[in-house]
Amino acid sequence: MVRVQEQKDVSQPVARATPFANFAIMMRHKGEEKVTDLPLPSSAIEALALEAMSRDLDIGGLIGQVLVAAINKDMIQEVLR
Repeated sequence: MVRVQEQKDVSQPVARATPFANFAIMMRHKGEEKVTDLPLPSSAIEALALEAMSRDLDIGGLIGQVLVAAINKDMIQEVLR
């Protein structure tokens, strides 16, 4: 199971000073969970937003689809580096 959750609890001054958004990826395998933070620069967020809109998804849904595809192609280690 893969779940992507956008972290929105960043204060406004911090959000303005940092051109990154953090996403947390929680993966569960055989009862074990692992959470990985995925900081993305604002340019990546913009590209993801455009791609997600073209697919009628939100950014979290698009990232989830990308991760599932990476897992299915045994490329998840490459993605999470």
